[in-house]
Amino acid sequence: MRATPSIVVVYEDKETRERAVAFCDHLVAKFWSRLGLDVSWWSFDLLNESAPSEQSANKIAEADVVVFATRSDKELPRHVCAWTERWLHRRGKREGMLVGLLTSGESGEESPSHLYLRKVAHLAGMDYLTQVPQSITDPLPESPESCCARAQQVTSVLDEILHQAVAPPHLMR
Repeated sequence: MRATPSIVVVYEDKETRERAVAFCDHLVAKFWSRLGLDVSWWSFDLLNESAPSEQSANKIAEADVVVFATRSDKELPRHVCAWTERWLHRRGKREGMLVGLLTSGESGEESPSHLYLRKVAHLAGMDYLTQVPQSITDPLPESPESCCARAQQVTSVLDEILHQAVAPPHLMR
């Protein structure tokens, strides 16, 4: 993950945008002093226009955190699903988080929009969250990045093994 995490917020309307603003305020309060945050905002309406749609798809393909603020009582619009599938292919298997925010007062556990977003997160290899995460900088435990980082570490146990004096095989009989 980059030094300054990139967050892309996609929202349906004024009410869902307000919910996303509150969510981002929590992120800023929790992480800004240590990390800073690069946040960009895209409305569902903008995603229906070709230039903003293309620009946002490129931005989201590189984002660390993707936030969808939508109503849980209906399916996402077709143009938003088509846009999502476009950036999903560009993203590849980059680590990250996809956050599905419900409008207030709705449970949405099995709502069409959240089922879709959870599926998108799964296909992208992203964590799916519905609230502010504890951390936005820790790599996933079995990600390629975390495996490389572990492979380059010399822990005390490994150091002890590497520096242990072992008798040659012919003297061990």
